[in-house]
Amino acid sequence: MKMLLVGAAVVIIGLPNLGFAATEAEKAAAAMRQAAVVGAELSTIAKHLQTRPKTAIDFSSVSGEYCFNAGLGNGGHMSHYAIDPSVTTEDVIDFVNAKPLVEAGINVGDLPRFPGQLGSMKPNQWYFLAANEFEPHHGKAFPIPLMIKASDLD
Repeated sequence: MKMLLVGAAVVIIGLPNLGFAATEAEKAAAAMRQAAVVGAELSTIAKHLQTRPKTAIDFSSVSGEYCFNAGLGNGGHMSHYAIDPSVTTEDVIDFVNAKPLVEAGINVGDLPRFPGQLGSMKPNQWYFLAANEFEPHHGKAFPIPLMIKASDLD
């Protein structure tokens, strides 16, 4: 092992294992990769909203959420984002049109039934809501079956 004095810093050369420094460097690199992914996702959403502004829907008066509708009625999905995530465990809610899944033979009916009230979902659990049943995050019933999952980001 050699030690060099460079300015006011000591540089150690020839260590076979960088230990803590390597771990911190790996953590920093992972954080930078994650930031790049989040940045790309936000850029994608911003571009989508720029070309399709009606994708964003304000449900603040119904459920205290903002909506990003990516074609739910056409077999796509929708996400809701709590305006104040500190007051709910339903920070992000995913809605998936279950009709194409049912038509493909997937038995979504084995999922727990949607509990039917705001704030009543267990985080990270998918629920099934049959067509024409009331959905409180939108304040209405949908003519299609839905799979719904809430995520708690706290």
